[in-house]
Amino acid sequence: MKHELKKTLVLLPLVAALTACGGGGSDSSPVDTTRSADGAGTGQPATDGDTKDTPTTPAVAELFHISPRGTTARYLLLGTSLQSTGALETLEQQPTGGVVAMNAHTLTGPDLSVADIAGDETFAQGRWAKGTALAAGNTSTLGGARNAAYHYVVHLPATHLPAGGTLRCDAGTFTRPTVISNPSAPALGVATGSAALSFNDAGAVVDVSLTATAGHRTGTVSTTGRTIAPGASAVTGNFFSQGDGMMLTLGDSGNGKFRIIAAYEVTAGGDAAYRGIATFLCTR
Repeated sequence: MKHELKKTLVLLPLVAALTACGGGGSDSSPVDTTRSADGAGTGQPATDGDTKDTPTTPAVAELFHISPRGTTARYLLLGTSLQSTGALETLEQQPTGGVVAMNAHTLTGPDLSVADIAGDETFAQGRWAKGTALAAGNTSTLGGARNAAYHYVVHLPATHLPAGGTLRCDAGTFTRPTVISNPSAPALGVATGSAALSFNDAGAVVDVSLTATAGHRTGTVSTTGRTIAPGASAVTGNFFSQGDGMMLTLGDSGNGKFRIIAAYEVTAGGDAAYRGIATFLCTR
């Protein structure tokens, strides 16, 4: 059964994009707003090393929308060899909360599936698990190849930060990390992590630690005291060189709340690399 899409956002024109490792961050092609999409969201199960997605009912409080201040939203799309981020020009979102189009990056097909759905009016997060993905001009079929997946987040950027203070961050929201190397490693892992956020004259100061577990393999990537300027991002380790590290940015969740956004790659068990996205909501 097909579901009518609740809405399509048309936002401000694309002003900037950052692309690395085959990324295609600069998009301006229109998105087909008449397409319907099937596929319920799936959540991250508690069993470490489980290689299957377990269907659940997505807990999305409200679909993503542009802020009343008119801030240009941002997107980040992460694949096996893709990091693409930039201003969000168009968005297509399912009633369940799953995003199926960001600018010219699209997920289509009668049996498409968006997993790990999370979000509210200030962000949307998930993983393209099944369907036909068009990303950075390249088309791929998801759901067949074990490492074929795309992780995404759309958010409102934090362009105005407090001059000081410390916030408490929650336990995090994660897409299930997917393997990008080693054919004998589990295709899906489970992620956990922690984060801390404070502010000074230079911007936001973040500590982030992320652990991916897949079967008997475990790996952690972390950073402490990393400064993020307002509206900017920071890269740690060898993230842009297909190695362990993170790309960090800060989202505005309104009412003095901020969301740490971390796209990451981590080597688990010394022989398998995994990629995923984690977000942490930080409040006073």
